[in-house]
Amino acid sequence: MLVLIAGITGKLGTRLARAALQRGGFRVRGLGRNPENLDPTIASQLESFVTCRSYDDIPALDKAVASVDAVICAYKPEPVLDLEGQLLLLRAAERAGVKIYHASSWTADWRLFHWGEHEHYNTHIAFQRHVELTSPIKPVYVFTGMFAEYLFSPAGPGMFSKDESGQASVQVRDSGNAKWSWTTMQDAAEFSIGLLTRKEVQEGSGGYFSVTSGDCSPKDIARAYENVTGVSVDIKYAGTLDNLGQQLQQARQEHGPSEYMQYVALLAQWFGYRGRFHLQKAESVPGSRHSMSLEDLLRGNPDITRWRFDTVEI
Repeated sequence: MLVLIAGITGKLGTRLARAALQRGGFRVRGLGRNPENLDPTIASQLESFVTCRSYDDIPALDKAVASVDAVICAYKPEPVLDLEGQLLLLRAAERAGVKIYHASSWTADWRLFHWGEHEHYNTHIAFQRHVELTSPIKPVYVFTGMFAEYLFSPAGPGMFSKDESGQASVQVRDSGNAKWSWTTMQDAAEFSIGLLTRKEVQEGSGGYFSVTSGDCSPKDIARAYENVTGVSVDIKYAGTLDNLGQQLQQARQEHGPSEYMQYVALLAQWFGYRGRFHLQKAESVPGSRHSMSLEDLLRGNPDITRWRFDTVEI
């Protein structure tokens, strides 16, 4: 099977490529803006790499999808690419007669959200609905909860933070025991590649799938950090959910939808405490060597608490 991975030079795209190449039975073609950003060990094994100037480089998209069996969209998670970029890639796949299209969807299950409830999911909902109305392609959607690599960030459970002295803290609402589902990028990549071997996916039926590596609460985040670093974590009671709702409303009025990343941490808390970030009936990756505890996650990723909001997928 020849698979096109669009966004192959990104963090998830690289893992998807490696998972496909290691599994066997797959050939991989890459699509990206700069082939020099690709891991050389992957680049040497590709069927080819197609360079595109931007997400709307139609000739490059048509070249990339030619004769492939499946397309996986691993674009960086941002509104323009989630909607406009994906639609252009999907239309190219349509023109090429591709039946299998794996959408960029490694998030919480946005089917649980109404339009307008969570700014980040509006583009995912819009893409899903528009494709349902206008395309013969039935995409594959995979829900992962939060990527494990971003759990120890202000957008994660408890709005984890660390000051210059190294003192860490988490915030809790109510009992602090709400659960967030999380998945390592490696597990997400292996699961998505594994889906391409399932009969219903190969037949073009698409579908919705969920996978997790684990679940955790704000208190679990604090406990894991203490166990690994030996540094005490300050657990702060941050008020009621009504207080949180008022803070979110104020932030929305101050910044507006186009600057939702300024209050994405409040969004994560608001919906996390309402159970929207906990995946029900999720699968796990069979025989995965990469599923791990929060403690293992911290030990294996020493820079995990050095977060950047522009890379967080929630």
